[in-house]
Amino acid sequence: MATAFSITRTAAAVSSASRRVTSVRAAVKPSAKATMRPINDRRRRVAHFAGRDSCRAVVAGATGSADDLLVDDEAGLLDFVANDVDCIVMDCDGVLWQGDTLLPGVRESIQLLREMGKRLVFVTNNSNKSRRQYVHKFEKLGIFVEKEEVFSAAFAAAAYLKTQKFAKKAMVIGGQGIVDELNEMYLEVDPGVFNAVQCTEMDWEELDIDPDCGAVIVGQDTSFTYAKLAYASLAIQRGAVFVATNPDAGDAIGPGLMPGAGAIVASVEKASGVSPEIYAGKPSAFLLELLKGNHVDMARTLVVGDRLDTDITFGRAGGAGATVLTLSGVCGLEDVDAAMEEGGDIPDHIVQSLPHMLGLNPEDAAAIEFVEDDQEDDREGDNTASRDDLDDYLDDEGFADDDDMLFDSVDDQEARDAFGGRI
Repeated sequence: MATAFSITRTAAAVSSASRRVTSVRAAVKPSAKATMRPINDRRRRVAHFAGRDSCRAVVAGATGSADDLLVDDEAGLLDFVANDVDCIVMDCDGVLWQGDTLLPGVRESIQLLREMGKRLVFVTNNSNKSRRQYVHKFEKLGIFVEKEEVFSAAFAAAAYLKTQKFAKKAMVIGGQGIVDELNEMYLEVDPGVFNAVQCTEMDWEELDIDPDCGAVIVGQDTSFTYAKLAYASLAIQRGAVFVATNPDAGDAIGPGLMPGAGAIVASVEKASGVSPEIYAGKPSAFLLELLKGNHVDMARTLVVGDRLDTDITFGRAGGAGATVLTLSGVCGLEDVDAAMEEGGDIPDHIVQSLPHMLGLNPEDAAAIEFVEDDQEDDREGDNTASRDDLDDYLDDEGFADDDDMLFDSVDDQEARDAFGGRI
């Protein structure tokens, strides 16, 4: 198991972790009424809660600062989750992982929620991967989920066009995940300018837009170029539907905020003079309808995320039973304070991380995971198969053998290039 975080491996730490998890699981017993215990004078002025109405009362009374919403009880929100929640809608980046690094205690948290019989839905605004690829990423991190449990902005964008009976081609500024989701719904992709970088004035004058290009989908694109911007903006000016995956300006990774889809969407909007017809991901009403169409009762749902403008707003707009902001991602207490002053959406509760929400100590849970992985490795010895992750996954799924689903960009570029036939 890769360990980007410090993990205590002593016997004492593991013993403590085992006792803690055992006591948490023992506490998950149905009771007539779930209550949250106040643990200090600051939190004593926050009302007890027993369900959705009281959760709203907590927020209504939290007019002082974000500290009033901070859950600092060792049990977290475990009683509430056990008794008043059927479904947990979770963000991924900043809640479960950062980049490709799983946050401490997440696997143990998801395992506990599964044992409690809770329905889990993973809703991400990251459009770089398809649902199948997200399932594979979860598996790499030791978490097993079904494709139907994953709702991504890429999936939502493709689903939106499908619901509109879209029958033309869609040009994509974004990751492979968007292309894959379009392919799954048998929607044709316009390759646009491929990976061309520049677009001079002469290129612009001769820019050849495919007459069948009826939509432009814009998400995060780590290979974003001026040529892509030029093609997309002209296609939109000529009537193509402008679909944005999500408004997130960036994600908290490493040294700071890595530019996200929102930054690229803004540039396309400026260049074309047209606003997106829809933001398909959080906090859109369309994505909310997708969830409800999959039998998610929002009144009995807890929405967990690390952003106020997408996750918490999404939960509020959808009438979620409660919303929780984790401090393990983009937003901090100062952002909640600012939202309070400006009258923006604020969460019902704030926790340090997903494990803290369930009364788990992340380092203790991580220590257990580390020992379990070591034991599994010992049992398997040197027979553990190593795979070249995504390539092998695609081979296993048969994508490489399905000629109808593949697009040969080399052959196509030879037939026509981005700017009307010139190399």
